[in-house]
Amino acid sequence: RQRQESFWDMDECRNECEIPEELTAADVVPRIRQKLLDLGLRGPVSIRIYGDLTGLDFQSSGDVKLHHFHAGEKREKMTKILEDIVSWSGENPEPSVGILVLGHLGAADDADITEVIELLKTQKNYQFMLVTPESPPPPTVR
Repeated sequence: RQRQESFWDMDECRNECEIPEELTAADVVPRIRQKLLDLGLRGPVSIRIYGDLTGLDFQSSGDVKLHHFHAGEKREKMTKILEDIVSWSGENPEPSVGILVLGHLGAADDADITEVIELLKTQKNYQFMLVTPESPPPPTVR
């Protein structure tokens, strides 16, 4: 069964992706699910949120996992996102879809994530949708 997982770097995307401050995790999950439906993808979707959650009204639930990182911990945050992508790919059968809401990819901190995504796309039957400020709506990449 196809599984969709969203990896959201909240700090990088909050301003760049013009996400309203009042938007909560409970608001984001249905929007991601609707985007997947719009793209013709079906099946369960979960979201992992990474960033500084201080003072925000986010709640963990069955399909929302929160990972708190203080401002300035970008390398630690990107390492956790990479670890979670690798773990997710090992736990979910092909074909599965990863939705990456990471802001701008391409910085040195993002190189490992980019490399792993390319390996999963070429060596396994995984699809990734990259959501960046320059690319709405997200393309499906095989």
